[in-house]
Formats: sequence, structure tokens, C-alpha cells
Amino acid sequence: MMAEDQIIGFRRDRIGARLICLLNVMRLARATGVRGRYLWLSDPASDHTELNDPHDFLAPDFVAAHIEVVPAVPDLSRLPNVGTAAPGMSLGGFRERLAAGERYECDTMAETVRFMDESLESADAEIHEIARSIRLAAPLARELEKARALVARAGGGAPVAIHVRRGDILDGDPWSYSSWATKYVPDEFYRAFISMSEGPVLSFSDTPAAVAHLGQGDPRILPVTRILDAGKLPQAARDLLELLLMADCERVGAPSHSAFSRAAAVAGQCRIVSLPDALPEDLRNAAYDALLERVISRQDSFFAPGDLAQTAGFAARHAVVTGRGPELIGALAGNGDFLERFPFLYKDLAVTAWASGRMQKARKLAQLGLNAPLIRHRDKPQCRQVLLVAPAGNQPEQNRLVDAQFLTLLFSGRAAEGPIIPVLARRLVRQKSESVQALLFPPRLLQAYLRPTPEGGDGAKALPLWTLRLDWAEFVRGKALLRELREWPRLWEKMKPVASGLSELEDRLAGGDRPGASDAEAMRFGFCAAILRLNGRLKRSFALLNWLEEIRPGQVLTHKRLADTCFAAGQAHGGWKWLDSAMALAPENPMLRLSGAIRAAQQGDGTRARRHLAEAEALRPDLDLTAVVRRGFIRQLP
Repeated sequence: MMAEDQIIGFRRDRIGARLICLLNVMRLARATGVRGRYLWLSDPASDHTELNDPHDFLAPDFVAAHIEVVPAVPDLSRLPNVGTAAPGMSLGGFRERLAAGERYECDTMAETVRFMDESLESADAEIHEIARSIRLAAPLARELEKARALVARAGGGAPVAIHVRRGDILDGDPWSYSSWATKYVPDEFYRAFISMSEGPVLSFSDTPAAVAHLGQGDPRILPVTRILDAGKLPQAARDLLELLLMADCERVGAPSHSAFSRAAAVAGQCRIVSLPDALPEDLRNAAYDALLERVISRQDSFFAPGDLAQTAGFAARHAVVTGRGPELIGALAGNGDFLERFPFLYKDLAVTAWASGRMQKARKLAQLGLNAPLIRHRDKPQCRQVLLVAPAGNQPEQNRLVDAQFLTLLFSGRAAEGPIIPVLARRLVRQKSESVQALLFPPRLLQAYLRPTPEGGDGAKALPLWTLRLDWAEFVRGKALLRELREWPRLWEKMKPVASGLSELEDRLAGGDRPGASDAEAMRFGFCAAILRLNGRLKRSFALLNWLEEIRPGQVLTHKRLADTCFAAGQAHGGWKWLDSAMALAPENPMLRLSGAIRAAQQGDGTRARRHLAEAEALRPDLDLTAVVRRGFIRQLP
């Protein structure tokens, strides 16, 4: 890695993720005019030694131009991540930072990195063009040409593809002990996807026998093992050729988080149909009905026990929607050996019991899950959520415990997954709980953002957690959760419920007018300003917030939002001015003190950070979030 390389890519996974990352580095370097380099791991002790030499797959001149082989995992921890920064930055702003000498690391594995002023279509078009410049090693180029000729001879129209992930998820240790809803797709959804086309269906799978099982003899399904000479090529080379064959297809039915199929979409022109969500509603619902019925009454029809277990996770969600939760619990909960072997099902069944109103059963299943020897840490949070919200003792004490732990769960990633915490958020906002008041969330916004959540039980409604995280993004540490907060839902979808009249107001402000506003309008436009700040529209955010401060001075939430916008703009002095003012306006608010601790820690001011942390702890001794902030932001300070 040369000092002049300003965009450095690295992944240590298999060929699909490495290829996406490499293509992103190439696009970003070309779009900004700086040098980019992909670091290719060549480690004899790694899990993927078959990938150690990129010359096995790519032409020598291509490798020399874009890749550097490294013998160990590089330390890129001090470089900002371009995938996290891009949604809140313009391409011009990125160029300015690079021109100032900043360097970035890229670890994107499943999508095109794009900046807030770039359209998805234009970014994808650029990366498709770059992908055409990839030159394969000569033996692979010949094999790809032969394989494409075989597919063309299949006839019947444009081919589609299915990517069937099974392998160690079925029976491997430890992968099969956990649920993989974003990587595993039950047979019924693949069959629904296949029914939407008439031509050949190329199947890509790590378990060909599982494809034969789901296909039930369908002659249109063409396994890729018939197209490529499996014995002639090393595994990694086959993976690359399979990826390029998949990229040739019109559509690919695949799990929502499949790096392999996403790589095909980035490298080619195929459209990913994420299963099951992207299926037409009628086909999706019929497939859900069929798999639920099969889990309840025909458990011997599955390819393997792990197939039943993973499918049961999908069935649990549909059982709640259709009111068949008790049937599913009755079909599975009595099989202790099966649940101990696939302990993630305790979590799914406990949530199903909670949503079905069977609180005692929910608590029992959740406790069994936490006690299961094979359960993974990633599957414990929903068991803990059930124990938290399913009443078991003194109700006032339970309510205080729930309220105190809610803030910690809110700013976690996996710990807040599932339907329980969004349903709880709605309840706490309605009750104006102490924790929700500390978040300064305007209760009048609740109706604008409530959404039904069938997984929460009959008539349940949930408040999307991004609405509460919005004004406290500094508490979000994980790159994935921060990216999710910025990108989902999209900017306009976030703003739509409250943005009526926003364009007209911004036009008047730009013209120098200073109109008044009702309480409801001020609340709505302040929320819009926070959304704009989160997504990098800092000038628009400043304009709205400065106007609000003029017409309604001394509002604590406006001051907090001005502080956030100043910090986002790199204006630390202004950030502290407004944050200190917010703390003075609301001296009893522990969240403002914790925010001050985080901001000080980010600037290396340990004395100030610890002072604010101690103040927060004195205000709310029962708040677990204080310990989280200490561990995550302050402990590393000298």
C-alpha cells in the first residue's frame, strides 16, 4: 500500500465480496481522480487459501494496475469508512476531503457506494462499465466462453437464476445453531419465483441435492454443475465463473443478504429479486401459507432437520399474522431434542407466544433459550426482550426496569431486532415515560409515524426506532446500524409524513422572509431539519434551525439540533455553544449529559467527557446506557 493510495479496499471473504469491493474502489478512484488500491489477502493460515493468488483468476496486467497482495490483515482502523460516510456527503465534498489529503478505507461487500447527490442508476451504470474492463486469466476466459455457449443452447427464452444457500446452515457447527433469515430462503419461495418465468432456470448452490429436492423434478432447472466442469477447476475459480454466469441472467431469485448474487448484480446487469419480500403479494402469501402448513403437519417432507428449523423461523412470523401461533407452538415446543439442537427456535417461539398473548409460555420458552448450551449470543437478545416485557411480578417495578433498559436497547443493533422493541417504543411514548422524555421526542409525532406490525400480534402498532434515534445519532457506534439509520427508510420517506409546506417555507427563507409558525408547524419542520442533518443536507438544516431559534428562542431540542448540525459540519466551537446551552435549558436531562460525554470523548477531551458522564450518572443512577457510553467511548481515553 503506497502512501499516495487514498482509497484502500479490503475484504477477507470469498470471491464475490472481494470483487464488489474491488469494483467500488475502482469506481471511486476514477470518479475522484485519486489513486485507489485493493489489498488482496494471501495468508496460508486464512480460511480461504484457494484465493491466495489473484493471478489464478485475473490477468497479470489487471492485477498490477489495481491490486496489491498482502500477507496479513492490514490495520485500516484509523481510516474513515467511505461506505458509512457517503450517504451524508456529496461527491464534491468527498473530492474536497481527498484533495486535503484524507484517505478512506472501503469494505463494501454487497452494493455500490454512492454519494447523496448521485443517483443509483448513474452509479450502477459506471460500475457496470468498469466491470467490463475486468480481464480474466486466460484459462478462465476460455471456460467462461464454453459455459455461455452451453447456456445459450438451452433455449426457451432468457435464463433466470436461483441462488440456494444451504451448506453449513443446515448442519455445520456453529452456523446451524443460529437463524439466518437474510441468507436462507425456504423452498416455497424459490418455487414461487420459478413459476414467474418460462425459460431455463440456472441453479447455483453449495448443496446441489437440496436444489433437486426443492425442484421436485422440474426439467427447467439447470444446475450450474452441468455447465462447468466441476473437476477441472479449483473451487475459487468455479466461484468466479459462476458469478459471471449469474450476472448474465435476467433475474436472480436470492436471499436478501447474498454477497454472491449482489456481486453478480454489480458486475453485470441482472436484477436481484430478494426472496421472499420482492415476490408479488399473492405468490408470497401463498408460499407462506404452504410453508407454515408444512412445518405444522408435514415435518418429514423437509430436505434435512436444519431445513425444517430454518423454515420454521419464517413460519413463526406468518403464524402470528394468520392467528396460528398456538398451532405452531404446539407442533414444535414439545420436541426438546430438536429445539436444543437448533436453539434459535426458542427465540422465535417465545416471540410467537408473546405476540399471541401467552405470556407465561413466552417466558418459559425465552428462559429455556437462554439456558440452552448451544445458543449463540446473536439469538439471546430477543429472549431477553421477552423476559423484559412479559409481566412476571410487581408491575410498577417491572415498568421502571423496562423504562431504564429501553434506552440501552434503542442504541444497540441486534439487541433491538424484532417486533418487541418498536411496539414497546410506541407504548412508552404514549405513557410519556422518563426515558422517552429524556429523548425529547415530540409525542404529537407519534400518529404520523406509527405503523401496523402484524408480527406484534393482533392490532399491534409500532414506532420505527429510527424516529427516536434520529436526534441522538452520536450514540450509534456500529457502522451497519449507522448506515441503516441514514439509508432506511430513504430521505423522502422519512420526511413525507411531516414535510407538508416545507418547500414553500424554504423558498421564503431563502428570499429573506421570516414567517411565523404554529406549534405543530415548528415541531414538524424541526423534525425535518434533524432528518436533513442526518443525511448531510447541512445548509438546509441550518436554515430551518436558525429560523426556529429566531421565532421560538430557547427551545432545548432546537439547541440540541443546532449542536448536532455544527458538529456534523466540523464546527466544534458552535457545537459546544449550542450543546452547553441545551444542557443549561434542561439540567435534569441525562441524555444531554451523555451526549456531551460522547462529543468530548470524540475530541479526546477526557476531563470533560468524564465530568459529563458523572453528571449523567448522578441524574439517573439506574440507566444502563451510562455504562455503555463509558465502555464504548470513554474507556479508551488516556
